[in-house]
Amino acid sequence: MYKAIFLLCLVATEPLISMAMEQQILEREKRALPRWIGNILSSIPSYCKATAALAAYKMLKAYIDMRRSNWKNCDKYFHCRGNKEAAAYGYCGRLVARVISDAREFAQAGGSHGTDTAEDQAANRYGRSGGNCVRRYITSTRGSKRCSLPRRLW
Repeated sequence: MYKAIFLLCLVATEPLISMAMEQQILEREKRALPRWIGNILSSIPSYCKATAALAAYKMLKAYIDMRRSNWKNCDKYFHCRGNKEAAAYGYCGRLVARVISDAREFAQAGGSHGTDTAEDQAANRYGRSGGNCVRRYITSTRGSKRCSLPRRLW
């Protein structure tokens, strides 16, 4: 996940780094990511670069909030929230949210498609489509997997 965010921030700040140095960093980082993520990153249009950095920041903020709260069964809410906040930046935000979400799931699952990965991806898609994350993942009663995150952390 951090590599994808790093690449997006790097693309957004390209005038600050020399072209040779940037190319060297991008090639080294792209080798560590699956090819399809590298293709998506290189397909981000130039007019999306500033928006991509903002959307990546929103995704990173949701991830940090999830790690800080350390609340049981609430990761789906934070996945949904990060994607929703990033997708609020339009097409570019949705593209960045998809890239970061897919990279994160690939890194966590190692390429396998387990149940938790499928649920995380469903939460990601729900957030990108503008769904109500609080209602779906916090206030709904879903048996033993209910998230009881305190209101101050929403």
